[in-house]
Amino acid sequence: MTSPNLLRRYQKTLAYVLAVSAVAGAIYGGVLTYILAYGEPHELLEDIVRGTLRGIFTGLMIGGLIGWFDIFLVNTGRARLRSLPFLWLVLIKGAYYTAAILGSVWLGGQLFRIDGDPGTGFNRTTIITVAFALLFSTVFSFVMEMSLLLGPGVLGNMLRGRYHHPRRENRLFVFFDMRGSTAIAERIGDLAFHRLLNRFFSDLTEPVLSWRGVIHKYVGDEMIVTWPLDGRRDASGGFAAVAEAHARLDSLRDDYLRDFGVAPQFRAVLHAGEVVTGEMGEVKREIVLLGDTINTTARIEQLAKSLPEHATIASAEAVAAVPPPGVAATPLGQFSLPGKSAAITLFAVS
Repeated sequence: MTSPNLLRRYQKTLAYVLAVSAVAGAIYGGVLTYILAYGEPHELLEDIVRGTLRGIFTGLMIGGLIGWFDIFLVNTGRARLRSLPFLWLVLIKGAYYTAAILGSVWLGGQLFRIDGDPGTGFNRTTIITVAFALLFSTVFSFVMEMSLLLGPGVLGNMLRGRYHHPRRENRLFVFFDMRGSTAIAERIGDLAFHRLLNRFFSDLTEPVLSWRGVIHKYVGDEMIVTWPLDGRRDASGGFAAVAEAHARLDSLRDDYLRDFGVAPQFRAVLHAGEVVTGEMGEVKREIVLLGDTINTTARIEQLAKSLPEHATIASAEAVAAVPPPGVAATPLGQFSLPGKSAAITLFAVS
């Protein structure tokens, strides 16, 4: 079941798609009607208005149908369509897009008729409209796929050039680490473990996105998530996401036991501090986070393995981000980390 926070994010995305589709449809419908000028000159203004209204209606139909399909059926959680071979997914999306566009264009033409309009048969008006709609839908699908590949928010930052030059930022980090992964892999085999790990990351992703976290990367059986401490996001969302992820895996325990014979759990480590963020690479470009904060978080994670009784451990710097109500941080004391001259204060979070 999709969490309420994440459902609201999906709904907000769909609303944005509808708004953009309506504006694009209005501009396209009005301009196309003016260029083609179906009726008499004295009726041109009336025709443009009807063409604009038809464009808005058609844009909303196309944007709504395709947006709903991509957001809620293809890219949500463990959507079955996402697990299909890529070629099959492309063919299904192409067939759905074509049907949605043709149906929307036909219905728009029936509801907003313009004198002299040749209709929705095989004519240049229909061809131009379908071609424009297919181009718009293809761009939308490409943006969705790139967002999935790079992670939410990363594509926008790259397009704006936000990290073209390195910049210093304060961030909260959460390292999600599967407990006993080596033993699990030996027990169920590498292929089954790959499927298990993929589902494990997918199930952790929903609470992370629900609380506006950004998935930085996957490292083996570990998922690194970050929250910018820039005031625009609630940093306590990191603690809330961890608590929600624990609850989600507990609720899915029977599913994992049925499918894999094991029920994975994770250890979470939270730390906060300054990092240098910037684009790196030429052939394969990505946004890289560097600095002592990342290294310290990794060392805390290694130390946490010697404290198996605690599922979630946070540094004093992370606790300063203020955990949400219902989350308690119990001091564990000061610990020395390899390569660090100063001891670090850690807390058990529950």
